[in-house]
Amino acid sequence: MEQIGYGEHIAHTVKNVPYEAAIQTEDIAEQLAEKFALPYDQAKTLTNVKLKRMADKGEIERLQKGVYCHVKQTVFGKVTPSIDQVLLKTLIIQNGVKIGYESGASLFNKLGLTTLISRDIEIITNRYGAKLPEGCHIKVRKPPAVVTDENWKYLQFIDMFDELPDAHTDAENPEQLLLQYAKRQQLDSLTLIFTARRYYSQKIVLPLIDLLMEVKNEATSR
Repeated sequence: MEQIGYGEHIAHTVKNVPYEAAIQTEDIAEQLAEKFALPYDQAKTLTNVKLKRMADKGEIERLQKGVYCHVKQTVFGKVTPSIDQVLLKTLIIQNGVKIGYESGASLFNKLGLTTLISRDIEIITNRYGAKLPEGCHIKVRKPPAVVTDENWKYLQFIDMFDELPDAHTDAENPEQLLLQYAKRQQLDSLTLIFTARRYYSQKIVLPLIDLLMEVKNEATSR
């Protein structure tokens, strides 16, 4: 009877995952372990078996190892959410903790640095070794340091500044837009400099200092 209880709990948990969110084995297993006071390894094995059975029945769809998504049956056949959007969340957030961030041309477009619309989305993530399914428009890259809740905004900003000289930009003053973004994100100038010195090429440090000094000079001249 306990096995049935485990399976029912897993199915119920899966049902409560939002349609466009990833169904991740690790997340489901953690909830199962907590609910039934099971060792995590046992809970993960049970979860793997149940999710595979659900996928075999067409109730959910496997995207990659440990990651599934919902399936809706319509008059036009089987429908799943956008694979890109589902996978993005697995590369950026894990167990409620930040592990990645967007970068590259898609981010430049969102911030108004370029009108060029990129087909692919570049994600800097601790899960840079993840194998993504064919047809996915996500490119993953290794971060300069392990991404955390505390440092991701700083790493993201320095990445953008580092890529700016070689990026396609058609904004009138892209550096000023970057500074405005840093202000909105409430980034500390000293933390930016220390982060750049620690994790990036030294050739970026002085230009970054020059950029940040513009803000201080403007503030003191008012």
